[in-house]
Amino acid sequence: MAINTVSQVVPSPAEDAAALLKAFQVNNDLCQLFCGPGWGTDEQAVIAILARRDATQRKQISLTYEQMYNEGLLQRLQSELSGDFERAMCQWILGPDERQAVIANAAMKCIQEEYPVIIEIACANSSEELIAVKKAYHVLYKCSLEEDVAAGTTGNLRSLLLALVSTYRYDGNDVNMGLAKSEAKIVHEAVRNGTLDHQELVRIVGTRSKAQLKATFSCFKDEHSRSITKALLHASDPTCYLRALRTTVRCIADENKYFAKQVLRNATREAGTDEDTLTRVVVMHAEKDLKGICGAFQKRTSVTLEQVIAKETSGDYRSFLMALLGS
Repeated sequence: MAINTVSQVVPSPAEDAAALLKAFQVNNDLCQLFCGPGWGTDEQAVIAILARRDATQRKQISLTYEQMYNEGLLQRLQSELSGDFERAMCQWILGPDERQAVIANAAMKCIQEEYPVIIEIACANSSEELIAVKKAYHVLYKCSLEEDVAAGTTGNLRSLLLALVSTYRYDGNDVNMGLAKSEAKIVHEAVRNGTLDHQELVRIVGTRSKAQLKATFSCFKDEHSRSITKALLHASDPTCYLRALRTTVRCIADENKYFAKQVLRNATREAGTDEDTLTRVVVMHAEKDLKGICGAFQKRTSVTLEQVIAKETSGDYRSFLMALLGS
C-alpha cells in the first residue's frame, strides 16, 4: 500500500477534511440539479487523500470531518460515491476491527455460501485480533458473533464455525512433535474409508495453535503421501461442512497461498470478476500482509495482481485498488 514515509509532509486531519469537502463540492450545485447526488465529486482527489492514509490517520480525519462539518464522513462517502468504488471506499474508511465485523455480519445473511468469510476472519487473525473483531461486532450489532453464527448454521458446520470463532489459540511457534504425530493419526482414522469423526476433527482444528496444526498437517502428508485436504475429498458429506473444513485447513496451513489460489484466482477468472471478494481481500489485507499474498498470486498465475486488476476492473474502482496496491 502507498502510505506516507517519514520524509513526506502529511497534511493535518483538518487539512484533509477540508480537501475532502472540496472534492465533494466540485460543481456540485449544478450536478445536484441536473445529474443527481455524487456527479460533482472529484473521485480522484478522494482516492489521493484516503488511499494514502493509514488506519490511525483515517480515524482522525473522520473524527475531524464530523466535528468541522457536522456530518459523518462515511455517510457522505456513501452519498457521493457509487457501485464497487463506493463499497470498497466505505470498507476502507472503517478501522480494521470494525471493518471485519461489518464484513462478517454481511456474510451472515447467506452464511451457507459465505462461510469462507467467517473462516478467514477466525483463522487469518491472531487471537488478540479476533477478540478485537468480536468486540467491534458486539458494539455494532448488540449481539455476539458466536450468536449469529449459531443462529445461521446447523449440524457439523455450526460446530466447526463456532469452534473457530470461539477459540483463543496460542500464537507462539512452539510445537510438540509427538502430539503432531498422534493427532495426524487421529485425523487419518477420522477420514479413512470415507467416514468422519467430526468431533475430533473440530477439536483439533478449533483448539491447536497454527504452528502445531501446521506440524500435524506436515506429519499427515509425510505419513500418507497426500495432504489432508486431498484426503478429505474422498469423504462424503451432504452439507458444505467438508468444504468448510478444507477451507479451514488451507487458510491455517498457508494464508498467502490460500488467498492467492483459493480466493483471488477464483475471484478474477475470465468468466467474470467477483468484485466483492476482490474488494474484501485487497481492503482487509492492504495494511497487513497484502505483499505476501501478491507474491503468492504471481507465483501461481505468472502475472501480478496489479495486471489482473488493471485488466478486470475499470474507472475509479480500479484506481482505488491500484492505489492500495501501491501503484
